[in-house]
Amino acid sequence: MSLIESIITELRVPDLPYPVGQPVPAEHPLWYRTLSQAWDAGSDERVVTHLQRVDAVWSMRQVNAAYLADRIMNVFLRRSGLHPYLVHRAARLRFWLALDLEAHGDKAVAEERPLRRWLDSLNALRGWSRTGGRSDRPVETHLASMEQAVGEALEAGDEQPIDSCVGDWLEQVRRQAEQAERVAARLWQTESGAAGQRAAEQAVRAALSRTCRGRRLPNALLTFIDGDWRGLMRRAALVHGVDSEAWRHALRLLEWLIWVGDESLCGQDRNRLYHVGEQLTDKLVQVVAMVEGENPDPERFAAVDTLLARRLRDEAVDQEPADMPEADPRWLDRPDQQQREEASDWIDRWYLYEEDGQQIRQFLTGLLEETGEVLWTNARGAKLGVEPFRSVRARFEAGELMQLPDAYPFAAVLKDTLSSLQRVLESQRKQREQARDKARQEAEALRRAQEEALEEERRRDREREEREVREREEAAQAARDEDEAERVSEAAELWAKVLAEVDRLEAGSWIQLGSGDEAVRLKLALRIRASGKMVFVDRYGLNRREILREELAGRVRSGEAWLLSEGAEFADTLSRVVGRLRVGR
Repeated sequence: MSLIESIITELRVPDLPYPVGQPVPAEHPLWYRTLSQAWDAGSDERVVTHLQRVDAVWSMRQVNAAYLADRIMNVFLRRSGLHPYLVHRAARLRFWLALDLEAHGDKAVAEERPLRRWLDSLNALRGWSRTGGRSDRPVETHLASMEQAVGEALEAGDEQPIDSCVGDWLEQVRRQAEQAERVAARLWQTESGAAGQRAAEQAVRAALSRTCRGRRLPNALLTFIDGDWRGLMRRAALVHGVDSEAWRHALRLLEWLIWVGDESLCGQDRNRLYHVGEQLTDKLVQVVAMVEGENPDPERFAAVDTLLARRLRDEAVDQEPADMPEADPRWLDRPDQQQREEASDWIDRWYLYEEDGQQIRQFLTGLLEETGEVLWTNARGAKLGVEPFRSVRARFEAGELMQLPDAYPFAAVLKDTLSSLQRVLESQRKQREQARDKARQEAEALRRAQEEALEEERRRDREREEREVREREEAAQAARDEDEAERVSEAAELWAKVLAEVDRLEAGSWIQLGSGDEAVRLKLALRIRASGKMVFVDRYGLNRREILREELAGRVRSGEAWLLSEGAEFADTLSRVVGRLRVGR
């Protein structure tokens, strides 16, 4: 039996409308009619919800087929990354899937089945956005055709209309994918060239802005720089790049031209002026030949030669401010290698953002390295725009732009869903086996109980006798415990009284340690109440001895010491108490 067949026939999920008691025959007409009516009504609720609303007894196979269809479609649509509108429209196919699972089991999700092929094809629509434009129409038209095909299939009881619709759709998807690939390739080629031109123009603008800012130049030289030399530098940047030797030489000669043209610069160093004047025209010719591949016409630099001659003759030359637009100096830097490496992780992925409550999806086709911009396209390969990569990164970090997760194909959804339900099914099987074992054990226990009824009665008699003996023993033990408690209480009383007598000793009080010839009488010289230590001396104030409070009380209780009255006699009262308690009265 296949896994899907086992799930449909054995699984039990809480709160589902399973039949109570013995299995009942399936009511196929009611089952088919209920799901068909839900489809016709445009419902997108769960199949199980519709079964619960109908007052009928459903078979386990029907209930589990509905549950499995709901679960498969929910997981697929939640993780597919499709536009919410597509998810809403595709979710309704759960009704057809439930009917197919109940009728055909695992064959309903085989790779060759129309619904499976259609769900697999939805990956081509991950970049689709419902913008209301012309690109929406083919998808909207197909969704309407698919819904019509499902309705016809339900009415005819045959999936042929769905099969035909899916076949047409797959052919349309194939053609659109090929067309989108061609459009995207042409667009990339065009945008790459345009990006190179933009980068070259921006680099020239940045160079002119940096070198001409705050300078005053002759009009003829300014015209030459802003016309002829601007074009040459643009070509050097476009063809050779801003990190090339041609560009560096062109930029260096631009600085020379500015230096020669501004009298405040060249007028301060006549020796350098002669040096530059000897080399400038030759350098210009060399750089033009390097960039354009041929030697230029000497007349091309007539304005420069004329200016040099007048500077060398120290003639006055009219000058005007060299006003050049501000430009970003970063265009003069080499392409950012770190940015290129970082952007490689962003390329060939779908992204989305919210605009006017609509979810817009766009594909990051590639990085235009010359400008540091990325090219955005839609699902048809058409251009949506270009944007600096740093702007893309900033929007992503701000949460305004989100990356779609990798595609989650239907095969993976099916595998994960069935694996999860397989674990539940195996757990339920184990529980049922445990229940059967428990029932057998209970039956065996009942049989043994009946056989042992007489023995149980005899055992109760023996237990009663043992209980009576035990009660008598417990009573005797209780009496002994009471005597012991009384003895302990008297001992505690003795200890408390002895401690009280010891605590009443004051400086000058006498005690006796030992008896007979070894008796020693000592006088209390000092009491340290914090530590309980007492210091005794003999009648000469010598032979100092330290005794703790508890130690002295212990000796008094054991008869090794006596407390004498104010000079020489025992405390009669204490002696009587100690004596009485010592003999246990």
